[in-house]
Amino acid sequence: MVFIEKIFLFASIPVCALSSVLLILGWIFEKKRLFIMGRGLTWVFLATVTATIAVRWHYQGHGPYITMYEVFLSNVWIATLIYLVFFSRKKGLDVLGVFAMPIILLIMGAVVMSPAQISYLTPSYRSVWLMVHVLFAKLTYGSILMATALSISVLFHRYGNPEKNRYIQRLSDPEQADILSYKLIVSALFFASIMIISGSIWANQLWGKYWGWDPIEVWSLVTWIVYGLYLHLRITYKFKGVPAAIYIILGFFLSVFSFFIMPYVLPTVHNSFMFAK
Repeated sequence: MVFIEKIFLFASIPVCALSSVLLILGWIFEKKRLFIMGRGLTWVFLATVTATIAVRWHYQGHGPYITMYEVFLSNVWIATLIYLVFFSRKKGLDVLGVFAMPIILLIMGAVVMSPAQISYLTPSYRSVWLMVHVLFAKLTYGSILMATALSISVLFHRYGNPEKNRYIQRLSDPEQADILSYKLIVSALFFASIMIISGSIWANQLWGKYWGWDPIEVWSLVTWIVYGLYLHLRITYKFKGVPAAIYIILGFFLSVFSFFIMPYVLPTVHNSFMFAK
């Protein structure tokens, strides 16, 4: 990690933390100015993360999609971007930052704890299929994160006593949140399908086989099946409301385990570049 990259990275963490605090306080105590300040700092946070990625991209000559440090950092970027562009200025949906930004702050902790050595691509990794695979992986993670934030808001409406606690009334209507989370999960399922297929094509180019039952491959498929089951239940049995929200939240934890914890637990061919030194 070069010095200027380190400056942008460590500047982004307190900005993210302060943004989270201001969003939470502005929401709970109904202080519009605090909430707007928190949302503004979220844009500043996005700018610092963008600068971090841009500096690293310049020095190592490829995008942030090889090591765990780069994967975490780029996931933070896409999740923050999705929130700011699609949700932050819509009444009721802007409060999703209260739930999304603390999760993003935790992911930033994982960024700092991951090895940050500069990584260089060998010719075998300079494949358009790898770029497609990574792009749709980011879209998958971002969609799942925002669907999870919406599901948390559904639980707040159900168990937070909105009539007594006025700040909960600022959340989007639970039916609207339920429908949006459903649409995001459908999007994530399509994105994940493209991610898995493009990854298989790239794997065949690199290792001579489309599927090798690698732990990350297997758990990516398990995660896909879990969200596919959600879609089946939704369409066939009208699975929605609180049970669906809990299912999506549990699915989020499964996806975190599958994509980010699994490489630390079991040996996988992905380790050869995700933990590049």
